[in-house]
Amino acid sequence: MNSSDIAKLAGVSRSTVSRVINNYSNVPEETREKVLKIIKEYDYVPHASARMLAGSKNKVIGLFIIDMVYRSYGLKSRITKSPYYLEFTSSVIETASEMGYTVLVHIIHNVQGYEKIEECFYNKTISGGIFIGQDDDDKIIKKIINGGYKVVLVDQSIKPDDAAYKKCMIVNADNYGGAYNATKYFINLNHTEIVHITGGTAKFSSKDRIRGYQKALEEAGIPINKSLIVNSEFIEDGGYNAVKKLFSKNIKFTAIFASNDKIAFGAIKAIKEAGLRVPEDISIIGFDDIEASKYFNPPLTSMKMELLQMAELATKSIITSIDDDVVFSANYVIPVKLVERKSCHDNNAK
Repeated sequence: MNSSDIAKLAGVSRSTVSRVINNYSNVPEETREKVLKIIKEYDYVPHASARMLAGSKNKVIGLFIIDMVYRSYGLKSRITKSPYYLEFTSSVIETASEMGYTVLVHIIHNVQGYEKIEECFYNKTISGGIFIGQDDDDKIIKKIINGGYKVVLVDQSIKPDDAAYKKCMIVNADNYGGAYNATKYFINLNHTEIVHITGGTAKFSSKDRIRGYQKALEEAGIPINKSLIVNSEFIEDGGYNAVKKLFSKNIKFTAIFASNDKIAFGAIKAIKEAGLRVPEDISIIGFDDIEASKYFNPPLTSMKMELLQMAELATKSIITSIDDDVVFSANYVIPVKLVERKSCHDNNAK
């Protein structure tokens, strides 16, 4: 399919197709809509060079950061405020550079942003792409994978019965094990009323952390109290609002397992505003162990995730696959570990 084919199908000249593609104003709106409809229907790629369409490889990979939530809170850019994304992005760029590759970074805040992702693959601007921040089982990403493009997914459930996920690479932290061990740590400190503030229910990491939390409670014979599970988002305001909600309902609890450190920071702020102390009144554990956790007041106990290792693994794997021109399929689960600081307290010592 080329521009001449598009012109024939639309009943216009090739130069008209070119003017539509380049968004010239001297095209009747009806004609523009007709041409654009055909371009979309046939997945026509206007910006690719003939050489690249013929299959030549380039040394560019895409890093796609899917961040729908942050804009909904009225904030401009999560990547400039999130140590999680900044650390991952810098590691991808550094690793790729060492291997002679350039990284094209896209931050996606809305559905329209997905069109940029698809275009990068379809017009061969990139030779492969790494995704982070997407919802679990994202349909558009599955479409890209099924199109035969090289893809790495960070934070994605492994589904052996889904053919799409046998044609890509998945890199996860041990979210389940980390959540289990965090909750178990509280139980060993004699806490039974343990809140879990989630990162929502759309992300795989959040869902797996809920499962790990529940498993630790079940094994200890502690009933799962749904009022102690508060759905939130992976941002500081989420933790703050979750704790305010718990206090407004007079729900009793002595410990909080937060689904990430940012949530924990917000939760601690709300606890202090209520005139309570961490950890003497309420203990708290985060997840990720971002740099700020060690300097917080009190220094935050957290489950350390090896984000640099995950980024390096994802980048080296996709570039090797591109260079060797091989189809790759692999699943990795990177261990996490507890970093003890000053935000937890033995409940029996009160």
